[in-house]
Amino acid sequence: MDQDNATSTFLSVLKQQELDGLTEPEAIAALILSATQDDNPTFSLDQIYSNVSQNGMESHLDPLGVLPYLLPSCQPAALNLIALIGECGNAKEVVVAVQEILERVDAALDSEEEDDQEEDSITKSPSEQLISLIHLYNSAIPRLRLQKRSPSDTIRPLLSQIQSTIQLAGPLLQRDQGRGLISSVSALSTSVLGWATGFNETDLPNTKAILQNLLDTVVSQCSHCIQSSLAQRSFENLYPRFTVRSTASPGWEDGQVAVEDALASYSKLGQPLSRSSLPAVPSTAILVLFAHAKTVPPNVDIYHVLSFLLPIIVASIQINRNLDEVLSLLLQWLHPTHFPSAQQLSPDISGPLSALLPTLASAHPDSDTRHQAFRILSRVLSLTPPELRLQILKDLVTDTEFPQMRVAAVGLVKEAILEALTQAQHAGKATSVFASPICLQVFGPILFRSDPIDLFSRPGLTIDDLEDSMEPSRLVECLSLYYILLLRDNLNLTGVRDQISNIEKTLLTPLRGVLTRWMDDTSLSGEHMHAIMPLVSLKTSVERVDSAISNLQS
Repeated sequence: MDQDNATSTFLSVLKQQELDGLTEPEAIAALILSATQDDNPTFSLDQIYSNVSQNGMESHLDPLGVLPYLLPSCQPAALNLIALIGECGNAKEVVVAVQEILERVDAALDSEEEDDQEEDSITKSPSEQLISLIHLYNSAIPRLRLQKRSPSDTIRPLLSQIQSTIQLAGPLLQRDQGRGLISSVSALSTSVLGWATGFNETDLPNTKAILQNLLDTVVSQCSHCIQSSLAQRSFENLYPRFTVRSTASPGWEDGQVAVEDALASYSKLGQPLSRSSLPAVPSTAILVLFAHAKTVPPNVDIYHVLSFLLPIIVASIQINRNLDEVLSLLLQWLHPTHFPSAQQLSPDISGPLSALLPTLASAHPDSDTRHQAFRILSRVLSLTPPELRLQILKDLVTDTEFPQMRVAAVGLVKEAILEALTQAQHAGKATSVFASPICLQVFGPILFRSDPIDLFSRPGLTIDDLEDSMEPSRLVECLSLYYILLLRDNLNLTGVRDQISNIEKTLLTPLRGVLTRWMDDTSLSGEHMHAIMPLVSLKTSVERVDSAISNLQS
């Protein structure tokens, strides 16, 4: 009964407004204006939506008259009324209304009026309005009737305007807005393609080109909003032994869903990820799509596509943008399952990557990103020609700008030597510069000595002098390398056994002396316990080396 009374009252008000000279669409528009602007409106938006939908008045909703007032509202009933207009309103009028409102949205975005919305705000930002306008196009364009124009000529100005607005909105988008925009444009693309397919097939390629251009724009402009922890998830899948627990960011799933929507739309446009479908120039969009593919597409030449994408990969690392996609792509594509170790990267690829990855692995604020970059660097070096690899590693172990990388690079040298020794063992002879005397000629004077070389012979050297430096950690890595060489280089291919007396003189003797002095000083044990711990590692490393040398000499 209450519902009947509400309906009766609503119809009575409309009738009265018609008597006052308003048409029914104008009367409904006046009620909507009151509901969105007045403190005590005659009817709320909920009531208007309920009565309009129940009384079959959907076609009386005037898009040009009501959309400017409904679009900014966050009320659920406003969203319902907007959907109703898109589905039932005059399609041509809806399109015209969207075009007019887009101009206002453009002006707001262009003047940087897109401020952060308050938690309790009831007004949608221009970016949120943009998503609603795309939904309207999704409903209205497939209902357009063609006159003498082709489908491509019909949608070109409409989607070009949307594309321009997306470019303005891109830098201002928050995470959920960007994800929503990708999904909305993907749905619009699929919907428009289905509509256009029913007309002249000769025009279909033109329509597909327009839609792909729109998809490229939204993926590129919204890529920073995806945030699906793609690199970390790829790392955990490819290197489970390095993973204790997943550190993927909460909520990553929605970002992945948005990209999958885009991938599905590209697929319907007939744009598979393959060498033959590469655009003329690399773009953020193609990088994102390749990275988010479930696996390396079977028809992709990894070497060719990596060469093609290298400029955008380098630029992304330099400006710290789309790192999630870049690192995931490199992790997947350079993994032995996809890129055999027997195949090498050309210096044109390994050179730029080896120049950029050390900085990323040393200085990026996120520990997961640093770890991923380091593992990729290790893989890139293993695929690099030995002579270039030798030079890159020499630069890394002597670079003082990033002490952490200088320490970690010793481990990369160890990896290179062990690979070379293993290959030599199988081949019966040395096949790499890392299994030759050249290796220690390059690295011996750098690694098997303190830095500076007279550090441990300086009078008055204290624990405090080492406390804030990376030298103890570096020397532990160097001693580990020396120990491995003594054990594994049975044929003395590197000439390590010829260097035992020299290394004893330059490193081990002075190091033993200072360690004995500090470790035997009981007055230091309490005050400098945190500083003594690295000394314990050094002492253990020296003892392992001494044991290995003793076994060789006996």
